[in-house]
Amino acid sequence: VMAKSFQLLLMIGSVLAIPVPAALIDALQSVQVTTSAGQRSGFQLSFAISKKSVITTALLPAGLLDPPARVIIVALLGGLPKVLMDGIITRHELSPSDTAGGSTLTVTGEDLTALMDMSHERMCFPAMPLNLRVMAIVAKYALYGIIPAAVPAVIFNVPNPLNTIPVQSSTDLNYIQSLASEAGYSFFQIPGPTPGISVAYWGPEARAGMLQS
Repeated sequence: VMAKSFQLLLMIGSVLAIPVPAALIDALQSVQVTTSAGQRSGFQLSFAISKKSVITTALLPAGLLDPPARVIIVALLGGLPKVLMDGIITRHELSPSDTAGGSTLTVTGEDLTALMDMSHERMCFPAMPLNLRVMAIVAKYALYGIIPAAVPAVIFNVPNPLNTIPVQSSTDLNYIQSLASEAGYSFFQIPGPTPGISVAYWGPEARAGMLQS
């Protein structure tokens, strides 16, 4: 069987990510994407740089790689796209070297759920079951192409507003995770199926995918 061709597409931007300049791809040394059940997914990009490289003279000063810039990593296998990561940069570190061409820039980030952990929110959810609260919160991030997918809890409970009104007093991510814990569910982002689109899944643990060659 003939091996399929493999290519990598790297997209970066503020909210809308676009393909990066060729100079950034040429300097790319390694890509690492980490996904684990029940935890936020992460990525790390390593670039070779020099004092005269476009990264040092133009891209870094312009803020292209400043947190929380959006990063989308897509693998093209036989021409078919597979989104490996849709996230934001959390930090970048420069490792200088006296050896010519030995300096590196390491860019580290996490998936888009990191956006939901940036500010403390206070909201009320009268007469709303758990899954609808999750849908309402995730809808705030629609600008990033995040589609909420919340499975109703096994024990469907609508709080009587005359007795109690659920109140969020935490980051959106912490509140969604607390609701997931209450329902015995998990919450995580599934990147794709196309670049710029992802699914925020709240429901029973289900991370099985298709077997890869």
